[in-house]
Amino acid sequence: MLDRIWAVMILLSFLTAAATGRLTELSVSIGDGAQRAVETVFLLTGGMCLWSGIMRVAEGAGITKALSRFMFPVISVLFPKYAKNEAIREKIALNIAANMFGMGNAATPAGLQAMDAMQTLEKGDRPGGEMIRFVVLNTAAFQLIPSSVVMLRSSYGSENPYDIMVHIWLVSLGSLMAALAACRVFEKLWDR
Repeated sequence: MLDRIWAVMILLSFLTAAATGRLTELSVSIGDGAQRAVETVFLLTGGMCLWSGIMRVAEGAGITKALSRFMFPVISVLFPKYAKNEAIREKIALNIAANMFGMGNAATPAGLQAMDAMQTLEKGDRPGGEMIRFVVLNTAAFQLIPSSVVMLRSSYGSENPYDIMVHIWLVSLGSLMAALAACRVFEKLWDR
């Protein structure tokens, strides 16, 4: 479905450019857009490598254990089934922290490791309610410092790339609360 939408949009762009005599401008903007896309991928990849390295150093230095103990009250409320398991709790804490600092894709490895560890405690192949809650928490994560967005805004010349912080706090907190509430509702319905 999405491929058809893109095909129609591309076709309309060419037809409109041809009808208005702006094919040269269209071809220039295609080249510029492709160049900016590659530059953005390199920028985000560099940021992801940096954060992934920082997370590895934090694991090696024992910071994740301290973070896990610090976040124990939150984790025990959200994931009571896994809170006592230190290995799973560390991975959950690392993933939540990575999402809070807006590390984006750098949070994914810790999230996948946490899901694998959670699955070992589940019966069968179906995910449990807390695993689903973990995925929802990752999808609608609260961002304290949206580092990826700030990096992008800075690279595109924003004078104050941090001026969106309050808006991101409000939106991400609101989406997180709505997602957790929906999760709670569906868990209650599922139990019936």
